[in-house]
Amino acid sequence: MEPVIIKLEAWEYEHACDVGIRRYTANWDKQDASHYQDKTRQEDNRTAQVASAVCELAVAKHTNRYWSGHVWHASEHNKYRHIPDVGLNIEVRRLRTRDSAAVRKHQNSIAKLVLWVAKPVMPELREVHLYGWIRQTEAWEIGSVSDYDSENTRLIHISQLNTPNYL
Repeated sequence: MEPVIIKLEAWEYEHACDVGIRRYTANWDKQDASHYQDKTRQEDNRTAQVASAVCELAVAKHTNRYWSGHVWHASEHNKYRHIPDVGLNIEVRRLRTRDSAAVRKHQNSIAKLVLWVAKPVMPELREVHLYGWIRQTEAWEIGSVSDYDSENTRLIHISQLNTPNYL
């Protein structure tokens, strides 16, 4: 399946970068989750936060949904972790080194949640490839057990996604 390519306008890029940097600084003192402890597999947090924000904005642009660009301090994570990335029910997953995206067990309880899978073009992050979408519960059911968090994370391959051209 060919991805949909989303090109960001200058103001969109600036806004997404600002949100990513604000997320990074809000989490300066936060320790990484246990499945991120292998630093050899991890990208620097600043780049990761900006790239994720860019992906969220691209999905919002493509689906014509609201993107709040929410930012909260690490101490408030549990208070807001249920809020979707885009609109009322879209969680965005970023591809980086694999053709599979993470599906988190704890999100199965969020009603009607849909996962969108995106990959920003590095290093400039001015363009994003959207690979498609899948319902969270379906992704959990058909996903394969991850090699880094077998209890709480499954992986969904891009070939298992619905076409990004559904609109």
